[in-house]
Amino acid sequence: MSFLSITMKNPIRGNRIKRAVGSRCDVCGCEEYLENLVVHSIIEEEEAFGQPSERMEPFLLVLCFPCHDAIHALDAPCRSQEELARQRPEPLRREIRRILSSVPRPYTPPDTDMEEAYIVACTSHFRFGV
Repeated sequence: MSFLSITMKNPIRGNRIKRAVGSRCDVCGCEEYLENLVVHSIIEEEEAFGQPSERMEPFLLVLCFPCHDAIHALDAPCRSQEELARQRPEPLRREIRRILSSVPRPYTPPDTDMEEAYIVACTSHFRFGV
């Protein structure tokens, strides 16, 4: 699994990272709702390919939308962005590495025909509130 799919396409992991930084933007420090923050990758997917995800912590920033837009519009140098990530306190950096390295438990959906369960529920002879 690629690094970007681990952080960007996995909303649970992304939200854990956002919570770990206190729901604050790494650039301006403003506190935001989780859905108003972006986990921004400093490096491209090709550069990250094959790297263990926990090693990618210095290449992640949590940004509010205005700061995320500004970083892209100004084409901020990667070194400057990496320096922001490295300024995090070490316990926070360890927590982000732990989140990145965690492997979700496999999920096996129940062996139930959902359509059949829906039909049974809709045609049930039980009436609630009667």
